[in-house]
Amino acid sequence: MKLLLPILALLLAASNTTRASSFDELLQTVKQQTHNELTAENTRIKKFVAEKKQQQKLLTEAKKKLQDLKKQSSLLNDEIEQNEKKLTATEETLQIKLGDLGELFGAVRQVSGELKADFSRSIVSVQYPQRLPFLDQLAQSKTLPDVKTLEQLWFYMLQEMGETGKTREFNADVFDTDGTQQQQQVTRIGAYALLANGLYLQHDSETNALHQLQKQPPARYQQAAQDFSTGKTSLAAITIDPTHGQLFNLLTLKPTLMQRISQGGMVGYIILALGAIGLLIAVFRFFYLNLVSGKIKHQIKHLDKPVDSNPMGRIALVYREYQDKPLNEREIALQEAMIKEAPAVEHYNGLIKLLAAVTPLLGLLGTVIGMIITFQTITLFGTSDPKLMAGGISTALVTTVLGLSMAIPLLFAHTFIVAKSRRILDIIEHQSVGLISAEK
Repeated sequence: MKLLLPILALLLAASNTTRASSFDELLQTVKQQTHNELTAENTRIKKFVAEKKQQQKLLTEAKKKLQDLKKQSSLLNDEIEQNEKKLTATEETLQIKLGDLGELFGAVRQVSGELKADFSRSIVSVQYPQRLPFLDQLAQSKTLPDVKTLEQLWFYMLQEMGETGKTREFNADVFDTDGTQQQQQVTRIGAYALLANGLYLQHDSETNALHQLQKQPPARYQQAAQDFSTGKTSLAAITIDPTHGQLFNLLTLKPTLMQRISQGGMVGYIILALGAIGLLIAVFRFFYLNLVSGKIKHQIKHLDKPVDSNPMGRIALVYREYQDKPLNEREIALQEAMIKEAPAVEHYNGLIKLLAAVTPLLGLLGTVIGMIITFQTITLFGTSDPKLMAGGISTALVTTVLGLSMAIPLLFAHTFIVAKSRRILDIIEHQSVGLISAEK
């Protein structure tokens, strides 16, 4: 216990010494930091004062430079105004010196555009396709053309005029009717017709391509084209299209006879069927009556040898049968025999007459049906597109034509057959009366 007390006293003394040392160090540190901050602040103040003097100098220099730039800007503005005045004067001088050249430039562009439109429709461009890009470029040019360009334009104008009166042969790609393309030798007749292998060609102005016509002209024109292509004759008649293909286009739209008939619809087919039946009956009756007339003439020459293969022979047999009877009975028997023969001679005459009367009435019926279809189309779609009304109008007109076309020959045939029948009956009656008169 006595030892512990001195030890504790030593420890307390050491602790106080350490604490005093730490406080001195802290105080020294605070002094040092305060000194450093004051030094830094003084440095900043000195730097600020120095920079302030420098900024003032820079400000003075900037103001001076601004004044110089303002003076320079004023000089440049004056120079710009002078240049604008010079430019205006130069442009006026240019316009004066251009004079007719400006009008020439406008005229060249206008003529080039018009020629391009004309040449694109001309079949001559198929042989000389390089003309179209040249004219297109010249029409859109914004600079004055040179002399060489003007000479080329003049050359193309003369070339077009000259080629319209010449016949040329050249190779070109041709599209067949099935769409296949192959190179063929093409004959160009002026600016009016194109031929290849004896067939007429059509020029597409949009693509400058050649196509075979979907429908060639009639055979007589096509034969002339073949003779012209093969060169069989030095001079040959040839069909041309001065409208640059419009007539040939209309030709392809022209319907054939069967297409015309089909436009009549069901009524048209009925009219044709009835007309055909009537004409066949008329032809049959014509040959039949000719045969009967020949037999009757032969029988008249041989009344002593009557046969039952003809009306006159059958009447002669009846007369021979009643030859021993009284006269009145013989007359009655002959009249009955003539009456029996009349239906066979006049058979189908009424039917032919009926068909001749019915066919135009059916044509009128088709006309009414066609007009009804037309009015229904107008009600649904209006009158903006005439093609929509074409079907009804075609039915109306075609059925009328078919009805009249069948009625007219049937009427002539009926008149002829009736006259021939009446002539045969008159011969029979005359010969029958002659038999009785011979006995009196």
